[in-house]
Amino acid sequence: MKTFVLPILVSALATFIPRVIPYWVSFLDKLPPLLSRMLRLLPIAALGPLIFPGVFLDYTPHLWAGFAGISASFILAYFKGGMILPILSSIVVTYFALMLGA
Repeated sequence: MKTFVLPILVSALATFIPRVIPYWVSFLDKLPPLLSRMLRLLPIAALGPLIFPGVFLDYTPHLWAGFAGISASFILAYFKGGMILPILSSIVVTYFALMLGA
């Protein structure tokens, strides 16, 4: 049992530190606007490489359904912003596209 506790605590600490650093460091408030905007968009940009390959790998028989979901997500993210609504719209559009094509 003790052999599992140390790796779990180290992993928790390694995950916790990068999330807490921005609250402790005061110079992050004085970043240039361009750099600040780039840092705010980083989570959205990281989602692309995670989701896009799934369209080619998971929806091979119905590739158009995956592209419909990605297109809906892109359009909504571009005009509306945020992450929750584009992701939900992508799920709903892909689901209905698969149901219509099945």
